[in-house]
Parts: sequence; structure tokens; C-alpha cells
Amino acid sequence: MLSIFAATYEVILFWHGADASENLLSTWQFVFIVLLVLWVDADSKNRSDIYRPFEFGQLVFFYWLPYLPFYLWRTRRTFGIFMLLGFVFLFFLGYFAQWVIYLAR
Repeated sequence: MLSIFAATYEVILFWHGADASENLLSTWQFVFIVLLVLWVDADSKNRSDIYRPFEFGQLVFFYWLPYLPFYLWRTRRTFGIFMLLGFVFLFFLGYFAQWVIYLAR
């Protein structure tokens, strides 16, 4: 839902010829990553095949980029790759929407 709000904000500004605030976009990207890490941490609690050391949440936060594809593949196999593509799409939704607007003009 937050991805849709951020993308809508970016598209409205793009439509009117204005640039989005870099601080807001950086904050949005950071919040997206934190929510993704929290989801991985919460999802892994119910899985016995995932080793969870005491500092698991911190490790996922620092190494989320290489760990996320591994985690999704390990827990969900092929569906995990589609989930990863969905996360990437949500992360770049604002850019994709601006690109569509640009091509439609």
C-alpha cells in the first residue's frame, strides 16, 4: 500500500513537471527495506528449516540484499523468485509509472 502511495506521489509530480523530493524518496526506500527485513524476520520465526541465531534480525538488516533471494528460494522455491520479482516491482513502481506516463504522452 505504501508503494502505491509513493508511486502516486511521484506520478503526480512527474505529470506536473516537478521533481520529487530526494529526501522523501530516500526515506521511502529506507522504510521499504526496513519493512521487508521485518517481514523476513517475522516469516522465519515459524520455519524450522531456517537457522535463527540471536542476532538474526540485525544480520538480515545488514545483509538483506544477498539474503533475500536466498531466503525466498530456500523457503518457497520457484514461487519465491516470483515474490522477489514482485518486491522489485513494488520498489521501482514509481519509476515504472513515470516511464509509462512518459511513453503515453
